[in-house]
Amino acid sequence: MRRLLMLWMILLWVPGAWLAAQDKPALSLSNTRIGAQSDGFGGETPAVFGDVHNFGSQAYRRIHIEVDAYNAAKERIGEGFGFLVDACGTALLDYALPPGRSQSFHAPFELFVEDEAATVKVRIAAAEPTDYQPRPALETAIVHQIASGEVVMLEWIDEDTLRYGVGCDGAVFTELDWRRYSLADQAIKPIEHPAAHHLTAEMIERSGAAMITQSGEQNPDLFYSSGMVFAPHARRVLYQNDLHTILSAEPDGSFKRLIHDGLHQHSRRGFLWARRPGVFLAYYFGAYGEPVRYFTGHVDGQMLMGPLAAVPPSLTVPGPAADGLNAVAGMRVDGISGYYWQSAYGGRRLLFEAELPGNHYPAPIALEDGLIYLIRPLEGIPTLQCFHRPTRELTTISALPLYLGPETRAWSWLSPGGTRLALAAKGADGGLWWVDLSGGCG
Repeated sequence: MRRLLMLWMILLWVPGAWLAAQDKPALSLSNTRIGAQSDGFGGETPAVFGDVHNFGSQAYRRIHIEVDAYNAAKERIGEGFGFLVDACGTALLDYALPPGRSQSFHAPFELFVEDEAATVKVRIAAAEPTDYQPRPALETAIVHQIASGEVVMLEWIDEDTLRYGVGCDGAVFTELDWRRYSLADQAIKPIEHPAAHHLTAEMIERSGAAMITQSGEQNPDLFYSSGMVFAPHARRVLYQNDLHTILSAEPDGSFKRLIHDGLHQHSRRGFLWARRPGVFLAYYFGAYGEPVRYFTGHVDGQMLMGPLAAVPPSLTVPGPAADGLNAVAGMRVDGISGYYWQSAYGGRRLLFEAELPGNHYPAPIALEDGLIYLIRPLEGIPTLQCFHRPTRELTTISALPLYLGPETRAWSWLSPGGTRLALAAKGADGGLWWVDLSGGCG
């Protein structure tokens, strides 16, 4: 396949210093810098980081970055290759970059000889441009976009105010870029998360979130994979250790309480908070399409629905009931596919038959009055619905501006008063929206 050479950029081997061509090609590099990234074997390899911007009128796919390194004598001593990436550094191999959009890239390179690189040259190559079909309008009468970017965490402050974190799904909350949004004036303000001051070196050591259990040594990488998060409207912090044991602790890391152990063979994907303070659901799966294992608990140290091995898996990410003793799960039982009300005591009841979404869709949200909000595809379009358990009435509320593929995930959070739903997604088409529910269910 013919490749299009779009741009050369010359980088001096000095952080932040670079000189680029001044023409305006369709694809252009910006924010380019040299750093290092993990080589997967405990070491680091040099890499070029930056953004690719599409100034053209068509989308470009299979974009890759080529790197050549030269010594002071202008001899070529190294090369590398990279791709567009999401916030977690995962390569977007088949992503078509639309006109007017930017996306980050990582391009590691290797030196052939023991020499110093004085100059690094970077160029973009891409497949032939493709016809670009703009996405459908992102807003409806009740759905409004707040922000773009990979929004992966959110907390409602009150009925009209929220804070949200942008970055890599699964990162500790202090690693995200936090912003505050007010629906009243539609203002977005960069902030520090109010619980960030708790995460001192002493707190992390006391909690054991960075400790290798077998040796007692501290490993900072363990903390960054702990998922440590403070419970909304509750005092204690929740996290996993190096054995994937789920624990909670006081804000200073003291008075640890074990909630669930024996989870070392499972991959935790996140915590969901129920409507009652302190009640959570921890969910686990390996990859897109796999069943979701889960249990519920309370940050005070109680396991409510579990242990994990005793709870039937869900085909979707399940949503916890307010008390944590039940969950809304997507299951196929005796040939009937649909949403079920799964009890901590082993019983289940079919809510309604349905074609189920995958584990990349938001979990249902169950309210104490019997109302359940859920998002699933109808004729291929992600759609918000509500189900009233007492009357068994299912109502469609609105189509949603989500573009979910196997590598993309989405989440939703209901406001304290239940009049607004925040909707977020990761990936190149990620963002943050809010849905006005003040008109009620339907």
